[in-house]
Amino acid sequence: MHDGVFFEDHGIPTATVVSSEFVGAAAAQARALGADDYRTVAVAHPIQPLTREEVRVLADEAYGEILARLTA
Repeated sequence: MHDGVFFEDHGIPTATVVSSEFVGAAAAQARALGADDYRTVAVAHPIQPLTREEVRVLADEAYGEILARLTA
């Protein structure tokens, strides 16, 4: 969160990806950093037990939203 907020504060678009379990914690951290409107890209939780192929599927599903944030 720190890096994403830092770069956004300096005009560099970011797409911080978190698993759905951590959306609330990420929002709280962003608020603590003064970035109340900072949004993350959420993927399904958990990630740790997934195979590489399953992680690729998550990445493919999030790709459009990530790209939109980086190019908006």
